[in-house]
Amino acid sequence: MRPSKLLALALTLGLPTILSGCDPKINQCNRLIDVINGEQDLIKTAASKNDVEGLKKLAETFDEVGKKVDAVELKDEKLRGFRSDYKKMVDDLAKVSRDSAEAYETNDPAKSEDAEKKMSKFTARENELVNSINEYCQGG
Repeated sequence: MRPSKLLALALTLGLPTILSGCDPKINQCNRLIDVINGEQDLIKTAASKNDVEGLKKLAETFDEVGKKVDAVELKDEKLRGFRSDYKKMVDDLAKVSRDSAEAYETNDPAKSEDAEKKMSKFTARENELVNSINEYCQGG
């Protein structure tokens, strides 16, 4: 066999091995998106109870979501930034949920109003972050 054919054969046989050792951006995107999407029902269920115990449970749920998101292994620097941003957001949501529960427990209207204002800002924050992740991941 000529050296050029041998090299071509080696490259052909070796390419799948090399590619399988890589972790393409799309795989990393899918892992992050799967974890985020997989937790939405849990969050919706916890958020459906609008009382002190429900808010405490919601805070615990956000804590768990944050741990799961943070555990997603990513090599892509941009995706790691998105993961950190999402984790920070759910950590902030957990804190606001606890603050809301405390406000209701202590019957503090000012604290309750402040917590509600903070909570209302998260929908836009999450939408922006999710859109950024989707745009980046679809960009090839």
